[in-house]
Amino acid sequence: MTNKLDINKSTFTDAVMGDKNVYPEVIHPLEKAIQSIKEKIQEDPELDGIIEELAEYTTNRPDREIIGVEEKLITGGREDTVENAVYLKNKFERRLAKNQLSNVEQHVYAHVLGVIEITFNQYVRPLILNGSSKEEIDAIIHKEIYEPVYKAIVGFDASINMRHVAGMLYFLTGKCHLVWSE
Repeated sequence: MTNKLDINKSTFTDAVMGDKNVYPEVIHPLEKAIQSIKEKIQEDPELDGIIEELAEYTTNRPDREIIGVEEKLITGGREDTVENAVYLKNKFERRLAKNQLSNVEQHVYAHVLGVIEITFNQYVRPLILNGSSKEEIDAIIHKEIYEPVYKAIVGFDASINMRHVAGMLYFLTGKCHLVWSE
């Protein structure tokens, strides 16, 4: 038995194959924050130029020994990432310096760096302390940091790529906000 239906002479005004309901995409909280920042700055362009939150991330963390991104990664057993980490950190630093006069950029970067710091300390740091493999750590960094941060920030600035997000991670490492050793 075959199920065939001839609709050639029908007068449908609306035909849908599958589910007609359209569900909006779930928006990451960071993405919502970026949208909100853009709207607030448009409403009040006089918002503070250099915000304290960003200044906190662009300076070395005072309660930790300043040894730089290279030494932090070597101490954490991640010699394999040093060359790329230095390159990406410097790439992000140049981008940050270039956009330092933009209120929107400053607020967005402060939010993004905060999310990266908290996410690293919540998901990655415990793996480091438990002696997890580099592969496990890299997979969590990709899943919990790179993917969601990239997805949230690319809508704000289409020139951002995953390498910029990695640069932010290593920038925070170099400023002693992230610890890679036990």
